[in-house]
Amino acid sequence: MSSTPAETVQIDNAGFKLIRDVLRAAGLRGIEADASSDMKRDALIFLTTEFRDGTRTKANLLKALTRRNRSATATARFGHLSTENAIDRSQDDGGF
Repeated sequence: MSSTPAETVQIDNAGFKLIRDVLRAAGLRGIEADASSDMKRDALIFLTTEFRDGTRTKANLLKALTRRNRSATATARFGHLSTENAIDRSQDDGGF
C-alpha cells in the first residue's frame, strides 16, 4: 500500500473553499476579522497541512484549529509566567 506525502497532495477548488470557510468561521478571514496578518497566515498554513494530512470536514478542521489555538495560548501563558517568576526572583535577590 503506497501513500503520497502530504506535501505533494494537491488541494482542489473544493478544498480551498473548505479552508476559506473554516477560516471565516474561526474569525480569521473576511472584513470583520480582527486577527493579525501573521495569525491569519499561520492558520492558513496549519489548515492546509491538516487538509493534506487527511482532515477533510469543516467540523474536524475547526476542532484542529481550536486545539492548536488552545495549545498556543497555554504555551504563551506558561512562557509569560516563567518570565514574571524570573523577574520576581531577580527582584527578591536584589536585582533591578
